[in-house]
Amino acid sequence: MHSDLPIRGPRDLSGTRLGGYRLLRRLGSGAMADVYLAEQASLSRAVAVKVLRPETAARPNAVLRFSQEARAAAGLVHGNIVQIHEVDCIDGHHFLAEEYVAGPTLRTWLQERGPLDARQALAVLAQVGSALERAAEQGVVHRDIKPENLLVTPAGEVKVADFGLARVLSAVAEGPELTQDGTALGTPLYMSPEQAEGRAVDTRSDLYSLGATLYHLLAGRPPFGGSTSVAVALAHLQEIPGALEIHRDDLPPSLTTIVLRLLAKLPAERYQSPSDLLHAVESAEEAAFPGFRRQKSPLAWSDGSSPPDGRFRTGVEDFRERSSHDGTQTTDRRASLATNEVRNATLRLQSAMERERYEAEATRRSWMSVAAVAFVALGVGFVLGRTPPRRSRLFRLPSR
Repeated sequence: MHSDLPIRGPRDLSGTRLGGYRLLRRLGSGAMADVYLAEQASLSRAVAVKVLRPETAARPNAVLRFSQEARAAAGLVHGNIVQIHEVDCIDGHHFLAEEYVAGPTLRTWLQERGPLDARQALAVLAQVGSALERAAEQGVVHRDIKPENLLVTPAGEVKVADFGLARVLSAVAEGPELTQDGTALGTPLYMSPEQAEGRAVDTRSDLYSLGATLYHLLAGRPPFGGSTSVAVALAHLQEIPGALEIHRDDLPPSLTTIVLRLLAKLPAERYQSPSDLLHAVESAEEAAFPGFRRQKSPLAWSDGSSPPDGRFRTGVEDFRERSSHDGTQTTDRRASLATNEVRNATLRLQSAMERERYEAEATRRSWMSVAAVAFVALGVGFVLGRTPPRRSRLFRLPSR
């Protein structure tokens, strides 16, 4: 049961309850909140619970952005978007419960496996493009598309997470209270030029960020770098990204063309909608890989618990095996630990739930056995009580 008083200070809330959620283990921390693996008691399912930190909750603008994330994402029901289940404040803890995705981010994927191949890149473009299409239909801009916000399920589904910077297009222009929470909203490495300048953005800004993300996932480095956030932002405004062919000579021209068009400086020179992007991706798929859509996802992976499949073997263990040969073992070890945290937390959740069911069943059977023995004992006692006592022959008097 959760405490009656707010829990203050930086503290791991694992083992406590927030409303109908039992926090099992902290999975990680972001700029504003800690994320926990939790069990939703009413449905006996695993969820991710994002709890705003006390120091962050003390800032009204941060609470506003946190609630804005929930409002923006809750209405976006789509297979490639992490679903928001609930947002609430209990005992001073602002939190939201969302779909739990037991898989790595594409940032971790890149660190552990290296750059994507062409089929994987097209799969990411198709799935994230589909998510952005739904967001555009609802008039929502994500504003922070980056590898860390793209999760991959074992089946190879890409889920877009964290609409924390989302803004409904029909809303009034945002006030300064939403832009003073740091330097600029978004992540400089993937920020569109218009976003870097603080100008109005629309879905074409998300498409630019998707292009910067894909450039990084293919080349192994972002399209622009710099020693400071300002330098990176200026590069997005002024510099031309290097050709992907400099880093990769195995990519079909149709794919590199898509990425570079996404990175056009002017929004008018990019794809004008996610739907336009999806048409281009479908054409590239059919040209380079006929029948692509009917095949197993090239992003599918296994944690070792799934049956072996001869068509692919790209599990977490494979990530570690491949990364151990690329000279970046320290970084890869940290990434592997992050992925293992998710996998192990899932296994612990399953084990705990199984143990609880077993203990409940054992208790029920124990009480049934005790009741049966007691019932038999009562029956025997009742029968014995109604049977007249017999005289023993040993004590019978002799006849005269």
